[in-house]
Amino acid sequence: MRGCAVLCAAAAAFVLTGPLAAEPVAEKVEIISAKKVEAVPASASKSQPVKASAAGEKKVAAIAVAKPKPKSLPATLRASVNLSSQTMTVTENGAVKHVWKISSGRAGYYTPTGNYKPQWMTRMHYSRKYNNSPMPHSVFYHRGFAIHATYYTGALGRPASHGCIRLSPANAKKFYGLVSRHGKARTRISIHGKTPYYAVAKKKTKKTYAASSGFGFWDSPQPTTSKKKRRGKKKDYSFYKPNAFRWPGSGD
Repeated sequence: MRGCAVLCAAAAAFVLTGPLAAEPVAEKVEIISAKKVEAVPASASKSQPVKASAAGEKKVAAIAVAKPKPKSLPATLRASVNLSSQTMTVTENGAVKHVWKISSGRAGYYTPTGNYKPQWMTRMHYSRKYNNSPMPHSVFYHRGFAIHATYYTGALGRPASHGCIRLSPANAKKFYGLVSRHGKARTRISIHGKTPYYAVAKKKTKKTYAASSGFGFWDSPQPTTSKKKRRGKKKDYSFYKPNAFRWPGSGD
């Protein structure tokens, strides 16, 4: 009986020590192998982690560049400025709505040509460059250039500004309202053509005609010519009345 008990105890010990003890050993082996794998990059040269980080940054940059850019909204409002004819044509949803007279940059100034979008707008602006000149309903499209109203409506149809596009007050207000309704992103402004510059007419001196009396050719008016006055004493061409005739021997 004692021998059987010893054998059973030995078998139980073998079973407990065999499989159960093998599992901790396996865990230790896995931990050691993981440490060895992690320790390999640490023992390597320092250039490898730097290259790996640089490659990672390049991948991130490539992903950022690959993102699609937002598409521009289609234009529903267009303003076509013709400098040659000094007019502006406003098209809304493909249909021509207005054709207005303008004033572009006069001689000594210029209006840039090209395709633009409205950048910012204001109901009233005062020019800091030109003596605080009022610019009602301004739509700025390129730097300091804008489409705005002017009170010099008599000059519309010919160059008269410092470079901006001038409109009458009523038309500038309409255009400002259209841009506000459609939005700056859906508005396009195109300026083309060549500004006509008018030569300043020289003043012509008119000849004066003096009235004359006579017949034929001498009766027609002749142009007078101005002569310089001569300095000096005036000659006396007056005649004296002769004395009364006396007979010889007559008294006083």
